[in-house]
Amino acid sequence: MNSKSQHKLTHDKLASDREIIRPLLNEIAAEVATALRKAGLNYPVYFTIPNSGDSVVMFMTPLDPIALEWDQATLIIQEILSQKLGIPLRSRELSCAMANATMTAADITTD
Repeated sequence: MNSKSQHKLTHDKLASDREIIRPLLNEIAAEVATALRKAGLNYPVYFTIPNSGDSVVMFMTPLDPIALEWDQATLIIQEILSQKLGIPLRSRELSCAMANATMTAADITTD
């Protein structure tokens, strides 16, 4: 399979995964909120589904949690999203900023 064919398959899979997640976003947000509260991680988390790139979903918080707690929150979110898609996912930290505040973000990609 050539590189162009592989890219199309990857793009099609990402688009398909995004379409699965998109209508479930409110349900996912509620499930994440419950799981984070149970873990003692009371951070607001925002989700967005990109229209391009190699991420299925991106999430962030307007707070600046300590790294260990954000790592724990990321694992919880990753697990919930993996269950919804039925595939293992990985995450990576992204730099981002917003006016008058610090924000941390991560994106979830297929493995």
